Amino acid sequence: MAENEMRRRLMMESARDLEVDLGNVGMDDQPEPVDDFEEDQQEFDWNRCLHDQMFVFQEHELERILDIVITNMTPQRSPAQKPVPANMIFLSARYAHYHSSHELLERLLVSAMDCINDVVEKCQWDMTILAFWISNATLLLHYLKKDPGLFEATAEFQAQLAELINEIFILIVRDAERRLDKVLDVAMLEHETIPGFEDITFQNEWKLFKRKTQVKEEPLEKRFRPPSPKQRAKPAPRNVTSLLSSTLFVLDLYDIHSVITAQIISQLIYWIGAELFNRIMSNRKYLARTKAMQIRMNISILEDWARTNNRQSEHFEGGEMRASGDTTMDAARRHLAPVIQLLQWLQCFSSLNGDDMEALIITLQQLKRLSPQQLIHPVNHYRPEVGEKGLPKSAMKYLVNLQKEAALKRERRRSGIPSPQKSGQDSTPATP
Repeated sequence: MAENEMRRRLMMESARDLEVDLGNVGMDDQPEPVDDFEEDQQEFDWNRCLHDQMFVFQEHELERILDIVITNMTPQRSPAQKPVPANMIFLSARYAHYHSSHELLERLLVSAMDCINDVVEKCQWDMTILAFWISNATLLLHYLKKDPGLFEATAEFQAQLAELINEIFILIVRDAERRLDKVLDVAMLEHETIPGFEDITFQNEWKLFKRKTQVKEEPLEKRFRPPSPKQRAKPAPRNVTSLLSSTLFVLDLYDIHSVITAQIISQLIYWIGAELFNRIMSNRKYLARTKAMQIRMNISILEDWARTNNRQSEHFEGGEMRASGDTTMDAARRHLAPVIQLLQWLQCFSSLNGDDMEALIITLQQLKRLSPQQLIHPVNHYRPEVGEKGLPKSAMKYLVNLQKEAALKRERRRSGIPSPQKSGQDSTPATP
């Protein structure tokens, strides 16, 4: 009961977050009983085309068949219905190839591809439709590669299928990014997880409207009490993680291959990390110590989501028994590292001592995903609080030297000139 309730809640959230028809996420579907007859069926013979392992049709029936299994097919979540398009196209292709003519096979595949492209184009903002068709396209490609005769006869169609899968992949990612973009600023950059930072004053920033009366400070127990329903309704990091969960749920619902699912989630996490990084760097409002603390707390909720939904894609190479590829946590760790290190830099550089260059070097060694230019930019545009110092001049000089050294290395690489390096010395600029 608890599992069914959780699944139903995920369906409701997915329908809300992705703005899709409840029917498409299977709200009304009932689990199908196991048919004893199905269990007794003989194993599919991939090397021979048996009479009960193909779909016989006449050429004049083709348009009506494709209308039923492609154009007018409404995705549901029942196991028997999900692979119907792939199964029908494959079994029809077997009949056309082994018992009819190459012309009929070609017409079947060309017409089927046209119909699928039309549906995908028409429903490019409906993630359930896209998930349904990327699932069927990958399944059909698997079928064609496994059947020896069709593998050779449908090489061009297989290439088109691979392109279609890639296009649908991009559409799913683009749709999810579009929805994430609507809430990213307010949920991740503006949301204040830590209370008490509202009245912090920054240097050289005047408040035009001052309060006439001093507001009494809230008691500690009131400040840290659970958020009210009104506060919970405001955009927060959970809006971002909810969209990720809804996307993951729909991909699982239509049995998308784990490698494709992992790539989609990895791409979305990469996009979130890159967007947050660029938006922080391009808006001086976020280049402040306290703002960096708030945003870092919000990103930690995204890290928690990756930990809770950690997966390993079922990808095996070279006969290996262990799956290869990043887990969800690996992807989050790698893609969020630049923005996390930027936030760490914003929180610590103003406290560095100009005389302690060793502390600066140790700090920079922990920020390896940031280039010298990316370290200098937030220092130059930093919003210091009243009484807060900036980066010492000696430390800034060291960063400028690092930037010049990096630019020189890039220029030498472009010119094909090897970098000069003295024996027994590394290429790190000397401490000024």
